Amino acid sequence: MNHSDRAHVFISKFAFATLIAMDRATEKRVIIRAKRGDAEAFEELYNAFRLELYRSALLIMRHPADAEDAVSEAFIKTFRSIGRFDTKYPMRPWIHRILKNECNNIFKKRRVGTVRMDSFSSDWKDAVVDKKAKDSAQIIIESEEDMRVVKLLGKLSDPHREVLVYHYFNSLDLIQIADILEIPVGTVKSRLYHARKQLAKAIEGDEKITKSTGTK
Repeated sequence: MNHSDRAHVFISKFAFATLIAMDRATEKRVIIRAKRGDAEAFEELYNAFRLELYRSALLIMRHPADAEDAVSEAFIKTFRSIGRFDTKYPMRPWIHRILKNECNNIFKKRRVGTVRMDSFSSDWKDAVVDKKAKDSAQIIIESEEDMRVVKLLGKLSDPHREVLVYHYFNSLDLIQIADILEIPVGTVKSRLYHARKQLAKAIEGDEKITKSTGTK
Protein backbone atom coordinates (compact mmCIF):
# COMPACT_ATOMS: atom_id res chain seq x y z
CA MET A 1 0.00 0.00 0.00
CA ASN A 2 1.51 3.35 -1.02
CA HIS A 3 1.53 6.51 1.08
CA SER A 4 -1.58 8.02 -0.49
CA ASP A 5 -3.60 4.82 -0.12
CA ARG A 6 -2.53 4.37 3.48
CA ALA A 7 -3.53 7.92 4.43
CA HIS A 8 -6.84 7.52 2.59
CA VAL A 9 -7.71 4.33 4.48
CA PHE A 10 -6.66 5.82 7.83
CA ILE A 11 -8.55 9.08 7.58
CA SER A 12 -11.61 7.46 5.98
CA LYS A 13 -11.83 5.09 8.94
CA PHE A 14 -11.74 7.79 11.56
CA ALA A 15 -13.16 10.84 9.79
CA PHE A 16 -16.04 12.10 11.85
CA ALA A 17 -19.53 11.95 10.36
CA THR A 18 -20.60 14.90 8.25
CA LEU A 19 -22.95 17.05 10.28
CA ILE A 20 -25.80 17.88 7.94
CA ALA A 21 -29.17 18.72 9.46
CA MET A 22 -30.94 20.14 6.43
CA ASP A 23 -31.63 18.81 2.93
CA ARG A 24 -31.36 21.06 -0.12
CA ALA A 25 -35.10 21.60 -0.57
CA THR A 26 -35.53 22.58 3.07
CA GLU A 27 -32.41 24.72 2.95
CA LYS A 28 -33.76 26.70 -0.01
CA ARG A 29 -37.08 27.35 1.72
CA VAL A 30 -35.34 28.46 4.91
CA ILE A 31 -32.99 30.79 3.02
CA ILE A 32 -35.92 32.41 1.24
CA ARG A 33 -37.54 33.03 4.62
CA ALA A 34 -34.26 34.43 5.95
CA LYS A 35 -34.09 36.80 2.99
CA ARG A 36 -37.45 38.15 4.15
CA GLY A 37 -36.08 38.79 7.62
CA ASP A 38 -37.58 35.78 9.39
CA ALA A 39 -35.69 35.47 12.68
CA GLU A 40 -36.61 31.81 13.10
CA ALA A 41 -35.13 31.06 9.68
CA PHE A 42 -31.82 32.58 10.76
CA GLU A 43 -31.88 30.40 13.86
CA GLU A 44 -32.57 27.29 11.76
CA LEU A 45 -29.60 28.03 9.52
CA TYR A 46 -27.41 28.66 12.54
CA ASN A 47 -28.38 25.36 14.14
CA ALA A 48 -27.92 23.49 10.86
CA PHE A 49 -24.38 24.70 10.18
CA ARG A 50 -22.88 25.66 13.54
CA LEU A 51 -21.33 22.32 14.48
CA GLU A 52 -19.99 21.67 11.00
CA LEU A 53 -18.41 25.11 10.76
CA TYR A 54 -16.99 24.93 14.26
CA ARG A 55 -15.42 21.54 13.61
CA SER A 56 -13.85 22.79 10.38
CA ALA A 57 -12.50 25.91 12.07
CA LEU A 58 -11.13 23.89 14.97
CA LEU A 59 -9.39 21.31 12.80
CA ILE A 60 -7.89 24.01 10.58
CA MET A 61 -6.93 26.53 13.27
CA ARG A 62 -6.24 24.11 16.17
CA HIS A 63 -7.39 26.60 18.78
CA PRO A 64 -10.92 26.44 20.31
CA ALA A 65 -11.27 30.13 21.17
CA ASP A 66 -10.17 31.26 17.72
CA ALA A 67 -12.48 28.70 16.11
CA GLU A 68 -15.40 30.14 18.10
CA ASP A 69 -14.51 33.67 17.02
CA ALA A 70 -14.21 32.64 13.37
CA VAL A 71 -17.59 30.91 13.38
CA SER A 72 -19.31 33.82 15.12
CA GLU A 73 -17.95 36.32 12.60
CA ALA A 74 -18.79 33.98 9.72
CA PHE A 75 -22.43 33.81 10.79
CA ILE A 76 -22.66 37.57 11.23
CA LYS A 77 -21.35 38.14 7.71
CA THR A 78 -23.50 35.34 6.30
CA PHE A 79 -26.69 36.80 7.69
CA ARG A 80 -25.75 40.33 6.64
CA SER A 81 -25.26 39.19 3.05
CA ILE A 82 -27.98 36.52 2.83
CA GLY A 83 -30.03 38.79 0.59
CA ARG A 84 -27.40 38.45 -2.15
CA PHE A 85 -27.18 34.67 -1.95
CA ASP A 86 -28.43 32.80 -5.02
CA THR A 87 -30.59 29.87 -3.87
CA LYS A 88 -29.83 28.02 -7.12
CA TYR A 89 -26.61 26.96 -5.41
CA PRO A 90 -26.06 25.02 -2.17
CA MET A 91 -25.22 27.11 0.86
CA ARG A 92 -22.42 24.93 2.27
CA PRO A 93 -19.58 26.00 -0.07
CA TRP A 94 -20.59 29.65 0.28
CA ILE A 95 -20.70 29.67 4.08
CA HIS A 96 -17.47 27.66 4.27
CA ARG A 97 -15.77 30.25 2.06
CA ILE A 98 -16.91 32.99 4.44
CA LEU A 99 -15.59 30.94 7.36
CA LYS A 100 -12.28 30.38 5.59
CA ASN A 101 -11.87 34.15 5.15
CA GLU A 102 -12.57 34.69 8.84
CA CYS A 103 -10.01 32.04 9.79
CA ASN A 104 -7.46 33.84 7.62
CA ASN A 105 -8.28 37.16 9.29
CA ILE A 106 -7.77 35.67 12.74
CA PHE A 107 -4.54 33.97 11.69
CA LYS A 108 -3.22 37.36 10.60
CA LYS A 109 -4.33 39.13 13.77
CA ARG A 110 -3.33 36.59 16.37
CA ARG A 111 -0.48 34.66 14.77
CA VAL A 112 -1.71 31.33 16.16
CA GLY A 113 -0.16 29.19 13.44
CA THR A 114 2.28 27.48 15.82
CA VAL A 115 -0.35 26.24 18.27
CA ARG A 116 -0.60 22.45 18.27
CA MET A 117 -3.64 20.45 19.29
CA ASP A 118 -1.51 17.98 21.23
CA SER A 119 -0.48 20.78 23.60
CA PHE A 120 -4.02 21.02 24.99
CA SER A 121 -5.12 19.49 28.28
CA SER A 122 -7.25 16.35 28.16
CA ASP A 123 -10.43 18.24 28.94
CA TRP A 124 -10.17 20.62 25.99
CA LYS A 125 -12.64 18.56 23.97
CA ASP A 126 -15.50 19.85 26.13
CA ALA A 127 -15.15 23.04 24.11
CA VAL A 128 -16.19 21.29 20.91
CA VAL A 129 -19.42 19.79 22.21
CA ASP A 130 -22.62 21.42 21.09
CA LYS A 131 -24.09 22.07 24.53
CA LYS A 132 -27.58 22.48 23.08
CA ALA A 133 -27.40 19.21 21.20
CA LYS A 134 -26.06 16.79 23.82
CA ASP A 135 -29.25 14.73 23.60
CA SER A 136 -28.42 13.89 19.98
CA ALA A 137 -24.85 12.96 20.99
CA GLN A 138 -23.26 15.28 18.43
CA ILE A 139 -19.76 15.31 19.85
CA ILE A 140 -16.97 16.30 17.53
CA ILE A 141 -14.03 14.66 19.26
CA GLU A 142 -15.21 11.60 21.15
CA SER A 143 -12.51 8.95 21.40
CA GLU A 144 -8.76 8.56 21.73
CA GLU A 145 -8.63 7.55 18.07
CA ASP A 146 -10.44 10.76 17.11
CA MET A 147 -7.85 12.67 19.12
CA ARG A 148 -5.07 10.82 17.31
CA VAL A 149 -6.48 11.94 13.97
CA VAL A 150 -6.59 15.55 15.16
CA LYS A 151 -3.02 15.31 16.45
CA LEU A 152 -1.72 13.90 13.17
CA LEU A 153 -3.62 16.49 11.13
CA GLY A 154 -1.81 19.12 13.18
CA LYS A 155 1.49 17.94 11.73
CA LEU A 156 0.45 18.89 8.19
CA SER A 157 1.03 22.28 6.61
CA ASP A 158 -1.99 24.59 6.68
CA PRO A 159 -2.88 24.32 2.95
CA HIS A 160 -2.67 20.53 3.03
CA ARG A 161 -4.57 20.15 6.28
CA GLU A 162 -7.49 22.25 5.10
CA VAL A 163 -8.09 20.26 1.90
CA LEU A 164 -8.22 17.06 3.96
CA VAL A 165 -10.66 18.66 6.37
CA TYR A 166 -12.97 19.85 3.60
CA HIS A 167 -12.79 16.62 1.60
CA TYR A 168 -12.97 13.97 4.32
CA PHE A 169 -14.63 15.68 7.26
CA ASN A 170 -17.19 17.72 5.32
CA SER A 171 -17.64 15.48 2.25
CA LEU A 172 -17.06 18.39 -0.13
CA ASP A 173 -16.03 17.54 -3.68
CA LEU A 174 -13.02 18.99 -5.48
CA ILE A 175 -15.02 21.65 -7.29
CA GLN A 176 -16.62 22.85 -4.05
CA ILE A 177 -13.24 22.95 -2.31
CA ALA A 178 -11.77 24.92 -5.20
CA ASP A 179 -14.66 27.37 -4.85
CA ILE A 180 -14.09 27.76 -1.10
CA LEU A 181 -10.33 28.26 -1.41
CA GLU A 182 -10.61 30.21 -4.67
CA ILE A 183 -7.98 28.09 -6.39
CA PRO A 184 -8.05 25.87 -9.52
CA VAL A 185 -9.41 22.33 -9.20
CA GLY A 186 -6.01 21.05 -10.33
CA THR A 187 -4.40 22.76 -7.35
CA VAL A 188 -6.90 21.10 -5.02
CA LYS A 189 -6.03 17.69 -6.53
CA SER A 190 -2.33 18.36 -6.08
CA ARG A 191 -2.71 19.51 -2.48
CA LEU A 192 -4.90 16.53 -1.65
CA TYR A 193 -2.30 14.16 -3.10
CA HIS A 194 0.56 15.73 -1.14
CA ALA A 195 -1.61 16.00 1.98
CA ARG A 196 -2.13 12.25 1.94
CA LYS A 197 1.62 11.73 1.60
CA GLN A 198 2.30 14.07 4.52
CA LEU A 199 -0.31 12.32 6.62
CA ALA A 200 1.09 8.88 5.79
CA LYS A 201 4.53 9.98 6.96
CA ALA A 202 3.00 11.39 10.14
CA ILE A 203 1.21 8.07 10.73
CA GLU A 204 4.47 6.15 10.29
CA GLY A 205 6.30 8.45 12.68
CA ASP A 206 3.54 8.16 15.26
CA GLU A 207 3.57 4.36 15.02
CA LYS A 208 7.35 4.25 15.50
CA ILE A 209 7.05 6.37 18.64
CA THR A 210 4.23 4.17 19.91
CA LYS A 211 6.28 1.00 19.39
CA SER A 212 9.40 2.46 20.97
CA THR A 213 7.57 3.69 24.06
CA GLY A 214 5.17 0.77 24.35
CA THR A 215 2.15 3.09 24.47
CA LYS A 216 -1.12 2.69 22.59
